[in-house]
Amino acid sequence: VIKLSAVTSGVKEIRAAMDEAEQNKSMGERTLLFVDEVHRFNKSQQDAFLPFVESGVVTFVGATTENPSFELNNALLSRVRVYVLKGIDDEALDALLDRALADTERGLGERNLTLADDARNALIGLSGGDGRRLLTYLELASDFTNASQISLNDVEQAVGEKVASYDKQGDTFYDLISAFHKSVRGSDPDAALYWYA
Repeated sequence: VIKLSAVTSGVKEIRAAMDEAEQNKSMGERTLLFVDEVHRFNKSQQDAFLPFVESGVVTFVGATTENPSFELNNALLSRVRVYVLKGIDDEALDALLDRALADTERGLGERNLTLADDARNALIGLSGGDGRRLLTYLELASDFTNASQISLNDVEQAVGEKVASYDKQGDTFYDLISAFHKSVRGSDPDAALYWYA
């Protein structure tokens, strides 16, 4: 496995990774290339992977938070398969909260905090299926509490007003605009205001 981050890597690092992958292939080994934040590579950097993907020198895995159809070039997209990862379900988020509250090394376990049921439900709802966001909100709420139990008030103070996430270059933006237009065309002022806000 070779790991690259498009945030900190350039053509030099890509070439070094491909050289290593070619050496692996000459020794009969397969190489999985993982590129984090792949959407940050420009077109020429993305093109540098093409001959190695085509010839089977690497099995390419790229991770992105953006819509690949907009951010990755067509040549690379035509040689890979896109998998869309779904958000984490509420049950798994609930278990993640429990682990974070109990973990003494990487979590809040040393503080012996508990979480009120309504605070737990609010954190899960506000996370939108995103585990990182859930843990960030939990940590912020723990900073606001002066008690042994994190309350709904602590969560509300920590998170404040939820900021909507619009990926203006991805599907969500267009889905929201479409819903707004349909509400206006359908003469539904309540729905139009909902989608506008």
